[in-house]
Amino acid sequence: MRPFPSRHSETYEAFLAIEAGAYKERIQYIEENFFKLRELEAGEYFDMMVLYGEALFETGEYARQAKLADHILEMSIERNIIMHRQQDVYFETLFKKATSLHNLERMDEAVHILKELIKINPDHETTKLFLINCLVRQKKLAVRPYRNISLMLLLTSAVVIGLELLLVRRFWPSWAMIFEMIRNGLFIGGVILLIAGEVMVRYRAVEDVYSFSRQTKRKKEHHKV
Repeated sequence: MRPFPSRHSETYEAFLAIEAGAYKERIQYIEENFFKLRELEAGEYFDMMVLYGEALFETGEYARQAKLADHILEMSIERNIIMHRQQDVYFETLFKKATSLHNLERMDEAVHILKELIKINPDHETTKLFLINCLVRQKKLAVRPYRNISLMLLLTSAVVIGLELLLVRRFWPSWAMIFEMIRNGLFIGGVILLIAGEVMVRYRAVEDVYSFSRQTKRKKEHHKV
């Protein structure tokens, strides 16, 4: 990226004068001065877009941040900008976009981006943990049958308890022990199925992510040889 000119434009100076944490004010300034942005020097424009993206992200404007992220990524590639404000701008922008997509329930897109980030840096633990979280949410459909069966067992257990208290203990006390065993079995079975489904999904997500990370790391090391 070309160095900033010795003197910044008034538009850029006014933007930087806004307090760092005043995200809504930064967004408002960008939108009110949108047509002036095309007159900015390339470095000033890029810096303002990065800070604008940060402001959108911090204020929960996830759809707009995800869209702007593509523009920032294009500029960083075209101008060969790697580090910006002491951060890997390409990696950080992609990570924020993945987070925005996750918050928008666009899980498939978020998973795709996070896998690309792991290809860039297989040792980035935060990315791996975030990918695990996304995969767990993505795989929730896989455990729905377990949850449905578990719910049926628990509801049936509740019905059996009602029958036991209202009828069996009054009129057929000799059957009380059998009903107690049945409802305990139904309840325990329901709980076990519910827990097993959750554990299975999380185990698969962790195994998938770390297996993918190991494979990616081996490929990168192979290419270096």
